[in-house]
Amino acid sequence: MYFPDIIKIIADILKEFDDSKPIFRTYRPGIGPFGEPQIVGVIKNCYIKKGISAVTKRTPDLVIENDWGIEFKIVRPFGDNGNEAENWSVNMLHPYKGNVSLIGDAIKLSQLINFAGTATF
Repeated sequence: MYFPDIIKIIADILKEFDDSKPIFRTYRPGIGPFGEPQIVGVIKNCYIKKGISAVTKRTPDLVIENDWGIEFKIVRPFGDNGNEAENWSVNMLHPYKGNVSLIGDAIKLSQLINFAGTATF
């Protein structure tokens, strides 16, 4: 499976899930308030329904066909009330190993590649 195909499938899954207007607690309907584990679980289940091997893990978040390790990051610049969320970009770009930021996740993923250039999922 090629990377553009993986991204298209994920985008289609997210669009379809959001269009279904799922309800989460007291928030407005839609995918917005769902957490990363719930969204990645939806993606995994949809891949499996399509006959494509997928499993969720701690790192990476999703492994597809034992070939692709994908780490997800939820970015919410606005809250359910439409107001700007504080510190969303700071949390996303916090450049420290062990942090849950985009950069921290990239560091974790880079450590999953062994010296032969093979991913160790």
